[in-house]
Amino acid sequence: MDLRLQEIISLDELRELMLFFYEAVGISVGVMDEDQNWLVTIGWQHICTDFHRANPECRKNCLLSEHRIKEYLDSKDYLIYPCPNGLIEVAIPILLDQTTLGFFFLGQFLHQPPDLDYFRRQAIAYGFNIDAYLQALERVPVVSRQRVDYLMRFFARFFNLLTRIGAENQKRLYAEDEIQKAKDELEVRVEERTRELNLALLEVGDLAAQLNASLQQIESLAVTDSLTDTYNRRKFDEIVAAEHGHEKHGKPPFSLIMLDIDHFKKVNDEFGHSTGDEVLKCLCRLIRGLIRQGDLLIRWGGEEFILLLPATEIDEAGPFAERVRLEVEQENFPVVGKITISLGVAQLRKGDSINALLKRVDNALYQAKQRGRNRVVKCTET
Repeated sequence: MDLRLQEIISLDELRELMLFFYEAVGISVGVMDEDQNWLVTIGWQHICTDFHRANPECRKNCLLSEHRIKEYLDSKDYLIYPCPNGLIEVAIPILLDQTTLGFFFLGQFLHQPPDLDYFRRQAIAYGFNIDAYLQALERVPVVSRQRVDYLMRFFARFFNLLTRIGAENQKRLYAEDEIQKAKDELEVRVEERTRELNLALLEVGDLAAQLNASLQQIESLAVTDSLTDTYNRRKFDEIVAAEHGHEKHGKPPFSLIMLDIDHFKKVNDEFGHSTGDEVLKCLCRLIRGLIRQGDLLIRWGGEEFILLLPATEIDEAGPFAERVRLEVEQENFPVVGKITISLGVAQLRKGDSINALLKRVDNALYQAKQRGRNRVVKCTET
């Protein structure tokens, strides 16, 4: 009984599951049938939809990647491959009894921050608006190889279960149609199918527990920076909204400290990006040893971080920022030795918006840089 992917998996339910995954993790997904027709596409990056696939020359690269999938996946394993347009995609075959029914894609991401010069040259070569192209590039997620490996191993098992259960359902429907032709024979076959379905249901229960644990881990990964193991902007948005709500109900205000490593580009240029990554990790470990329980350390981007200090006014946050600065200045970092940081401090004021607070603390950090770096500047705007 030859089955197609569309016949054994509900595409509407599959889209809902893929949409939930995309909203939780922020990585684009797609499902293609064996004839390379797209069945599900969720979260396609603007850099692909608005630029790469909209330009006839770039689109040739996209189609080339799609047409070579069968050749690449003869091993029946998942494949990480670079798109000719500069992004990274991952594919696995969707199998039923070693027969390929389609392909699942996890894609349009990078393993490390993008080479802006490369994409700028690509924008010029294809006639894109450079600023708009680079803005679209900023939305492309950066995903480590380890995280990709975990996700693809999960999805391999996930689709294996879906196809097997879907195939069993189709076979059961076929068996019911045969009832009128061979009732006696069907009674035996129904008993066999019932046993098989019971075993399948037991597997569903086990996988449901695994899926729940996996989703919890995925949710944790979605709010964590993979390099420094600090929180990311998504977690900041969640916590700062709650703190802002507390302030509206008369609870003490909170403060933000925005900090940046001085001359960090020189560290990467002189010692390499792997050493720069180690410096970032060591800096975060040092700061986590200084903050209180309930304080939040967020990687804001690159070498820039934010400390969210609940129920803390600026007169207390300022001296704490100075303590952090001194501890960093006195620390010996791997390979590079000494580094310094600049810090800006601001407090949420009555009637303040989060954007206004972020603008003030960013301005305070800018002033610290302008005044010679390796210092703390408190926002004194009224």
